[in-house]
Amino acid sequence: MHIAIIGSTTTYTGSEIPGFKGARVRIFAVMRGALRPDFNPDDAASFARDDATLARLGGVTKDDRIDIAHVKSDGTTSFVHCDARAIDLACFQHLAD
Repeated sequence: MHIAIIGSTTTYTGSEIPGFKGARVRIFAVMRGALRPDFNPDDAASFARDDATLARLGGVTKDDRIDIAHVKSDGTTSFVHCDARAIDLACFQHLAD
């Protein structure tokens, strides 16, 4: 069974992004290994913008950052995106263990 990650909505539970705690956010991409010291932001192969690419890269890990945007009350998203730690999203909190 395939679970869609990209485009899904979850809750931001962290404290790294001021004002976002408890906010509904939408996932736009995953930056694989972005929290690792050897992460290369210029390596396009580390960015998953669709679920097929994310699956090929091995899914989400605790070392990833997630490109998110705040979901407004009308269901649209803000044009401002943030790069949250995966473990700061409700749907990935199990990775913190």
